[in-house]
Amino acid sequence: MEGHVKITIKEIAERAGVSKATVSRVLNNSKPVNEDIKKRVLAVIDSTNFKPNAVARSLSLKKSHLIGIIIPDLSNPVFSRIIAGIESAIRNLDYSLLITATDFNVDMKMQHMQILKDKGVDGLILVTDHGNEAFFEAMLEFKKPIVMIGSDSAVDSIPVVKINNYKAACEATQHLINLGHEKIGMIRGPLTDPHSGYERFMGFRDTMMKAGLFDEARIAEGWYSFDDGYKGLSKIIKTSPDISALFCACDLMAVGAMKYATEKGYKIPDDLSVLGFDDVEIARMYNPSLRTVRQPFEEKGRLSIETLIHMIEHKGEHISFANHILTHELILRESTTSFKREGQTIE
Repeated sequence: MEGHVKITIKEIAERAGVSKATVSRVLNNSKPVNEDIKKRVLAVIDSTNFKPNAVARSLSLKKSHLIGIIIPDLSNPVFSRIIAGIESAIRNLDYSLLITATDFNVDMKMQHMQILKDKGVDGLILVTDHGNEAFFEAMLEFKKPIVMIGSDSAVDSIPVVKINNYKAACEATQHLINLGHEKIGMIRGPLTDPHSGYERFMGFRDTMMKAGLFDEARIAEGWYSFDDGYKGLSKIIKTSPDISALFCACDLMAVGAMKYATEKGYKIPDDLSVLGFDDVEIARMYNPSLRTVRQPFEEKGRLSIETLIHMIEHKGEHISFANHILTHELILRESTTSFKREGQTIE
């Protein structure tokens, strides 16, 4: 090995006794090359530790080997775990990631889509929160493969990786009802968010209405933060101080609500049962540990990038890509208990 020597394709061609065009064909695997000649060229490349210029290579291949990822919030552990799944799956592949965050702003999301398009990304992963008609038009005009995580797409050609948020919320709510709770509140996400917000709230509402228990006064709304959970329970307690259970659209809001409850003298779960959604790290670390709905975030990331790269590598072919509906799971921990009525515990 000659170490990190700066060497050109011309010099490699001279050392291997071939033309520059032959070296380019070997590097880009663009056209068949005689096996003996190919081995000779690769031997020179290995001996010099040659690294092809990424920009020049992308121009010749008409591919940048860049993947754009747009997420709502860099600080939220939900999205960092999805990114971890993507990075793990892409680690040994010849692609790099460009990650941007939008702070849940649709206009900023559209701006970032244009920026990533201008940078020549080969494809895009959208970790969605909400959109509008202009946003869906922007997706159609993107002209590169797109995969969405979390929400159904208004564009049929765009595959989605998600869980069934409605079903998961129904099951979580029914779990609280089965524990004997009737006065159950919810801190939901914004209804403009089609999955964490709307679908989870509709699952809660429909299950409560079926049981004849729904009360709009026990509903608060937040943007998936600790502070929103804290403020949300404060709002609910003012109108419904006798609630016995609370379902939150994400774990961060659930932990914020538990913090407020303990500050006001409520014992969890004896006075107030709390159920979250996501199963991020704080759910098991908080005291009491949070009972919650687990999402397979890393698997979401892995499936999304595998699907996207397959779309990139087979661009132009008439291939149908199915949506991936992943499995959720109720994780039983310490923050909920059976409702106690007149000294009796309902099992």
